[in-house]
Parts: sequence; C-alpha cells; structure tokens
Amino acid sequence: MKIIESIEEMQEYSQQLKRKGKTITAVETSGYLHDGHMSLVKIAQDIENTNIVVSTWASSPLNIYMEWPENYKEILIEQESLYIKNSLMEDLELCQAHDVDVFFHPSMLDYYQSPIQTITVSHDINRHLLDNSDTFILGKSLINTNISYIKEWNTICPDIVIVGQKDIHQSVLLKKTVTDLNFPIKVIIAPTLRDSDGLAFSSRNKFLSDSERQDATSVYQTLHEVSRWFTYPSIEKIKEHIIDRITNATGNIIYIDICCAKTLEELDVIDKETVIVVSTKFGEVDVWDNIIIDPERIKR
Repeated sequence: MKIIESIEEMQEYSQQLKRKGKTITAVETSGYLHDGHMSLVKIAQDIENTNIVVSTWASSPLNIYMEWPENYKEILIEQESLYIKNSLMEDLELCQAHDVDVFFHPSMLDYYQSPIQTITVSHDINRHLLDNSDTFILGKSLINTNISYIKEWNTICPDIVIVGQKDIHQSVLLKKTVTDLNFPIKVIIAPTLRDSDGLAFSSRNKFLSDSERQDATSVYQTLHEVSRWFTYPSIEKIKEHIIDRITNATGNIIYIDICCAKTLEELDVIDKETVIVVSTKFGEVDVWDNIIIDPERIKR
C-alpha cells in the first residue's frame, strides 16, 4: 500500500495512473475507520482495473462553523494531533489488511491552508435543508462538507466515488453536485453496514454506553418495522409512530424527514422511492439513521 502525504504527490500519482489506463476509485472519509468504511472498499474491489484510494480529510472539523473562526489553525492542529494519536496506525493497518492501493493522509494545515469563503454551491436540496428549521444546522454543515469534497476531487481526480447510505443527506447532495457541475465522476451510494444489533457502524456510535446503545437500537428497529408496512397512513401519522417508539426508548429526537430518495424533497404521501431519515440523541451522542422504502414492494 502506498502512503501519500502531499497534495502535489497525490495529484501527480493520479495522473500517472490515468496515463497507464487505470481508473481511480475514491473512498473519502474523515479518518477513524471502521468496518462500515471497509464495506465501501469491498465494493471498490469489484471494479475492474481500478486503484482504490482511501483519504482521511474529506470533511474537516471546521465544517461545524458557518464561518471559519480566527483560531482555525489551532483547531486543525489539535484535531490532526488527536487523530494521529488515537487512530492513524489502526487506520493504516485496516487499509493494509483490505488491500487498499493508496492511503492519502495530507497535513490538515496543507489541505486547508486558508478559510474558504468565496464558493457558493446552491441546490434545491440545500434550500430544502436550510429552510427546514429542524435541519438548519445540518444544512449549513453540508454546504461546507460539499466544498471539502470538491477539494478532494481536484486532488485525487477520481473516476468513481463510493459513499455510504448512512449519511444520506450528504450522499445525495454530493451526487447532485457531480451532476450539476459536470464532474466526470460516477457516485455510488452503498448500503449501510450494520452490527449484529442493527446499529449502523459509525465512529460516533462507539461512544454510546451499553445502556444507551441498547436504547439506540430502537431507531433502526422502528425504521425497519415501518419499511415493512403494506399500507401507509399520512406522513404525520408515520412520524408520530416513530416518535412514540423512539421516545419510549429514551431517545431525544432532533428531526424526522420523509423525503424522495433521489431529490430529498419532502413528500406528502409515499408514492415513490422514499427515504425516512431520523436524527436522535442518546446521552451525548448523535445517532443518525435512515431507511429507503420501495413503493413497488407495496404494490406487489
């Protein structure tokens, strides 16, 4: 496995691969890798004649800010130091064990040299998220994350990008960005990998206590139950059912969205491929999950 720490080296290596007729498949992460990320790598391994690049800074800690703070360099240094101390060696070993071709790990200060304040990416999806008071913060974060991914694409120059269904808002937004800005990239949204208790693999979920984890399994259990219904009441009735089931498990619901799976437009009825997205909090840990409903199954 080749380890690349320089933006310029990554760009040059990508061009070398393309001159040799190779394609590049990117699995873009924020580090702290787990089996969910490796499930994306396994999908990449089924693609012929491709080199798999796993990167670590597709999203930075600055994405939580509407504007970058004055001490952004200190924040980046602190976050990178924590990552190197707590996860870098384990991530390298995990990628090595799964036959990743390139591990791209640039310095955060090199990768985010200055605040990005002049790029605006506007989509119907963005407006939906920003106009919805329940998803306002998430919407702002997604715009910044989108810019981070564009930086990745201009560095790695991927032909294919594999992202997970777990963060469906982000995945659909990235797919829309590729289409609207004519990037020559194919985006694959891969199914969520789940642990034996149904909880999605996530770098956040490991911070749940045993009791919180037990309660958090109610999220996917409820979503799976709803996905198997053969008829659907009103959207409000569906939301009430989900709230009742998760609240009984001591979860604090932040928002529930029931949307078109392709555009994330809010739906009045479930008459097309639909995604139900739930954001909850158990203790101090945010737990996000979603499930896609195929209306063709209902018709059958």
